[in-house]
Amino acid sequence: MLQSSNEDSTPLLTYFDIRGRAEVIRLILEEAAAPYRERRVQEQEWAAVKPTMPFGQMPLYQEGELLIPQSHAIYRYLARKHDLYGQHEAERVRCDIVEEVFVDAQNALGGFYWSPKFAEQRAEFERTRLPELLARLERLLADNESGHGFWVGRGLTYVDFCAWHFLDYVRPFSQATLEKFQLLSAFKQRIAARPHIAAYLASERRPRTLTVSMAPFGGTPETS
Repeated sequence: MLQSSNEDSTPLLTYFDIRGRAEVIRLILEEAAAPYRERRVQEQEWAAVKPTMPFGQMPLYQEGELLIPQSHAIYRYLARKHDLYGQHEAERVRCDIVEEVFVDAQNALGGFYWSPKFAEQRAEFERTRLPELLARLERLLADNESGHGFWVGRGLTYVDFCAWHFLDYVRPFSQATLEKFQLLSAFKQRIAARPHIAAYLASERRPRTLTVSMAPFGGTPETS
């Protein structure tokens, strides 16, 4: 839940004005109805801002004196804080596995969106690599409750937002391919229908693009 920037004690998320690596953070905070502020760095500001960031990267999450760089460290901190990290050790291990799977998946798809050969290789990627990737993911989802609930156990965890975010990256690229995977598509719809998530997705607060404008794909509202 985004709050006014004059509330200095409210946690602050710093990132570009895109969905990118910060979107899972936003989804977790929205689901938890947790107050937060955002500093959205414009592309032209980045050269000046970069030296002020730990490791020269974003996102950065600040909560009081706690300063957390690295997106997945932020995900796990918020998951622990908001009871979204499983109910016992076996579920937490499953969370870790699913998270790593989506790191790989996001790197594969996001890397392709940035490829200088995106346009010439798009059809082949959509025909072969994307279905293979989604098939592997759907098998992993089906391992838990036959794929009709969440990715871990019987309750919501932070990796459900990692999964949803990845599938929403697939959507503007090839909705038709995504729709061939019924379990993944149904999962995506269930998460999007959660009241706090639905409100966020419908709001003007959500960034309009997947990534920055330099990317061959995903850097404009038309592709997002």
